[in-house]
Amino acid sequence: MRRLHPTSGVIGVAQAMFQGAFLGFFAGSALAGTGSLPAVSIPGLTLGGAALFGAYSGARYLRFRYEITGGTLAVESGVFARQSREIPLGRIQNVDVRQGILNRILGLAIVEFETAGGSATEATLESVQMGEADRLRRLVQQHDRQAEPDRPDAESAGQEPTHEPERETAGTELFAFGPRELLTYAAVSVRPAAPVLTLVGLPLGQDLVLEVLRFNLRFVGAGDSVGLPVLRETTVPRLVALAGLSLAQFFLVAVVVSIVLTLLEYYGFKLSRDGDDLRYERGLVRRYSGTIPLAKVQTVTVRENILMRRFGYATLVVETAGYAASSQGSTQGMAVPMAPRDTVYDLARDIEPFGDLEFERPPARARRRYAVRFALVAGVLTAVGYAVDQFVLQSGSWWPLVGLFALAIPAAHLRWRHRGYALDDDAVATRSGFWRRTTRVVPYYRIQTVLVGRSPFQRWRHLATLSADTASTASVLGGDARAYDLDEGTATELRETLRRRLYDALTERRQQRNRREATPDLDSQTEPEVEETRPDDERSDDDLLDE
Repeated sequence: MRRLHPTSGVIGVAQAMFQGAFLGFFAGSALAGTGSLPAVSIPGLTLGGAALFGAYSGARYLRFRYEITGGTLAVESGVFARQSREIPLGRIQNVDVRQGILNRILGLAIVEFETAGGSATEATLESVQMGEADRLRRLVQQHDRQAEPDRPDAESAGQEPTHEPERETAGTELFAFGPRELLTYAAVSVRPAAPVLTLVGLPLGQDLVLEVLRFNLRFVGAGDSVGLPVLRETTVPRLVALAGLSLAQFFLVAVVVSIVLTLLEYYGFKLSRDGDDLRYERGLVRRYSGTIPLAKVQTVTVRENILMRRFGYATLVVETAGYAASSQGSTQGMAVPMAPRDTVYDLARDIEPFGDLEFERPPARARRRYAVRFALVAGVLTAVGYAVDQFVLQSGSWWPLVGLFALAIPAAHLRWRHRGYALDDDAVATRSGFWRRTTRVVPYYRIQTVLVGRSPFQRWRHLATLSADTASTASVLGGDARAYDLDEGTATELRETLRRRLYDALTERRQQRNRREATPDLDSQTEPEVEETRPDDERSDDDLLDE
């Protein structure tokens, strides 16, 4: 079996020694300060902590081994408690490679293996050479191709499988970000982490924030002293101007942070097709690369925020079993961050065929339900504003919040307008969201469960929500395809329709497989089986048919 690159062992030992020395120095200083130990013991504890931590890190490196053999990824680890893990290559959904700054300088990479059955990484190889990372990825790809039922692999023929990958090919480039496209995407995309990072960073620049507040107070004519008495003495129009100016400045800073984050994450983005896989590369400070196996795609998702829709752009995300766009806090399942809407849909149809989608909207009474919901939100905000004004500001300026009730009807209409479902010959699609509209396309043969749910408020208006679950992690985390607020009868009929089309799709796939097995000489003239291996938590086609 193989070890990780020696440089990773050296780096790990150095980091561990530094941590051990710091803890030893801290503990020695604390004990010497209380009189429990003499001051001369501090250097000894410092050196002892460094030696202890460094020795453990070195032993962990020496005891970690891995290898791909016999169609299995074997990993052995642990110093005191030994762990031996074997992962069938057929269960591996994705192989991701990432590099930090130090790894890029040293030519090393971190390889992560994702399997079906959860969002956690099944196995991680810290710091291997880029050539070794490519070798591992190619071996997994070769196994997926050779393990098809109509193409016996070397193991089934009684031969020792090869450990050398095929020659690395660049593949067919499908999409790439140039400087202009990257800047456009950074400008129109919205990173949810940007406002959070801006809020977290405000205390770090407290003096600057106070200066900005003083400037805003002087700008609206409320003096330059920051404090609650000043706010109480300020007129309502000046308070509104102060709040608007401060929010605009915060929004501007958040936009700048969002642009910077997007530029760092998607610099040099390139998507190519390598056989039956999509391969992506991206990142400036930290470089990411990975593969998305087309044969294991569960759901195709198209996302469009309000700015993208205005300029005709969209984002394409693909999800495989046990692997979703939210992995590691980044969009690893994202096939195309941003492209013209027609281009995105053309690529989505290449991944999972479907026709033009004509969405059926919820019934009109669902729109009235949304209006009542937004009116309740406006009432709560008005009540909170009234309480704050009565007990804190005492300015009598709470009444403009009543205007929120006027927004309930247009907000309800926009939510209703951007929700619905569509049935195609090959897939079902759902759509929801105004600020970020999400369209999910699920092939019938990928459906695991069809659920119809009704909340107490939906039962009152005879509405229901239909969910089409798949084996992707997004479904486990609540990101499945959902048709909201359908008529109860329509939802029940749609559930039966999906079940019937699921059965028909699985029957057709079984017949195709039987024909291939009966006529092996015609393999090259027929389409390959879409998926050879089913995840542990996913039922096979035969199991679904038997049910």
